[in-house]
Amino acid sequence: MKLSEYPSLRSHLGRPAVLDSNLLLLHLCCEFDPPLVHSFKRLNIFDPGDAVLLSATLDLFSTLHTTPHVLTEVSNLANSLPGWRKDSWSRFFAARVVLISEEYRSSRELAADSAAMRFGLTDAALARLARTHTVLTVDWPLTGFLESRGLPVVNFNHLREFEFDS
Repeated sequence: MKLSEYPSLRSHLGRPAVLDSNLLLLHLCCEFDPPLVHSFKRLNIFDPGDAVLLSATLDLFSTLHTTPHVLTEVSNLANSLPGWRKDSWSRFFAARVVLISEEYRSSRELAADSAAMRFGLTDAALARLARTHTVLTVDWPLTGFLESRGLPVVNFNHLREFEFDS
């Protein structure tokens, strides 16, 4: 089966996508330096095949969007890079961030959704964006929450468990 035929993806094809912090970190680190998948502790739940799968998955969506909350988490997670990598990462991240459409909602607005806020501010921002975007995540509680609201979400772990034709 081709990736585009996978049932949990089919209805989302061509929509804008938004990645959770872990997946955006994977995506950006693999653009920055693919061997980081092996060596960067923040990526230890992934393997190189996941980076390829994520890239192929993103190709099925119209655009990639993000939130300031996700970008802040990615930036904070990347602070764990070795000191000798931080300068080049910072330049790369600054150049890459301007290429991703950023959707902003104030913390005050997000906090009004108390059910979403129990997952944290970043996930509340993702839940808000899920009204118009498909959320790709590795977070099971967030997936369940979005599914319970009938919002578009794809848990990347489902895709990781399946072998697709190239």
